Amino acid sequence: MSEDGPPRLRKPEKGTRKKDASSKLGKASADIKEKVGSFNLKKGESSITNKVNSFKSKKSFRSEDRDGSPTKLRVPQSEPKQKFNFGFEEKIPKVLREKSFLSIIGVIILIILVVSTAILFIGDKQISTSPNNTTQQVEPLKNHYNDGNISFDYPEGWNVSNNQQAPLIVTVAHDENNSFSVFKEDLGTQNFTYRVAAWRSNILAKGMIYYEGDLTIDNTTAYELEANYKPGDKVFATRGIAFQKNNSLYFLIFVFDKALIDYKYEMDKVINSFHVN
Repeated sequence: MSEDGPPRLRKPEKGTRKKDASSKLGKASADIKEKVGSFNLKKGESSITNKVNSFKSKKSFRSEDRDGSPTKLRVPQSEPKQKFNFGFEEKIPKVLREKSFLSIIGVIILIILVVSTAILFIGDKQISTSPNNTTQQVEPLKNHYNDGNISFDYPEGWNVSNNQQAPLIVTVAHDENNSFSVFKEDLGTQNFTYRVAAWRSNILAKGMIYYEGDLTIDNTTAYELEANYKPGDKVFATRGIAFQKNNSLYFLIFVFDKALIDYKYEMDKVINSFHVN
């Protein structure tokens, strides 16, 4: 550098610039070759395998415990979830208890209904299939007469004789001198009073009437007479009752060889139970 003025700049020579550039390029090329050489694969090895193996843990996650069983994985702890209490925790158990109680009651009622239905079904089946059901066990009442038209009770020890010809329906006799008979006549156009009057005249022709009146039989008002009747050599005490039912005239006549008072019980038994069907 000169003291008198600024130094003069030298003009670089072209050959020198080229030399420096080439030296720099050569040095860079050598560095690249050196780095590429570091990545050369050795014989029998794979760079990918080496790198994968480098990520393998030295110990297996499924290392065996002392007893030979695989090690259990621990669940990672997480932060407890925030609980929101809207009153459901208290209400839900109560609702569940109520539903359980109602369910138990429903099951009990269902069982009762099933058992009741089974009992009724079995009972009906037994009634329908039993040979000794109620209808077959009904026995005819003792000392009772019923022909579908009339019915009545009669004294014990008396015998029924119903093989009779109209207008006689039936005769029930204690013996040949003590009995009662039932007669039936269709009135048609006849008058009840006139027909009873004719019957009364026949009795007076062979006897004597000492009582006349009325009584109730089978909820119907009837005409009644008491007389001594002598059809032959022997005199009989007789009681006659006449009444109308369903346009038919019925006569109920008692004949005894003793006074009527001696047979009051027997006569009341028949009169009180007499019924026209």
